[in-house]
Amino acid sequence: MAASGEVKLKITTALILAAYLASPAAAWSQDAPIKIYTAPLFSTLHHRDWAGVRENILADAVRAAFLQAQFQSAPGPGADILTLAAPDGVSKDKEDYIFTVVFSRDGTKIGEAVESCPIKKLTDCTDQLVLDIKTAAQ
Repeated sequence: MAASGEVKLKITTALILAAYLASPAAAWSQDAPIKIYTAPLFSTLHHRDWAGVRENILADAVRAAFLQAQFQSAPGPGADILTLAAPDGVSKDKEDYIFTVVFSRDGTKIGEAVESCPIKKLTDCTDQLVLDIKTAAQ
């Protein structure tokens, strides 16, 4: 009979451990993805060099960051969709791209962030932009 009690204790311990390990994963998977509409942002997130050639370096870095952040792309604006725009476009000096991102939801502006992106370290900028989007989405 002692063996039966020992087996029950082991099974109970295993079930408690499994529930403990599964709970953070379950809670994380229930987070709704942030839906973003990026067409207004990407339509202006390019810089033209002195000869008028369009550069895509910054836009490509931002796209890669959005994919890594696992934002959900939306086909248009809406009540549950964060719209991103850079209405003033992008300026470039010797070492940085500079632009202002405006965040809106269903046509109403909810905030903005000025991004200064070192050309040699775009990931610093894209990481900050991802954080800004997460903050604006709250």
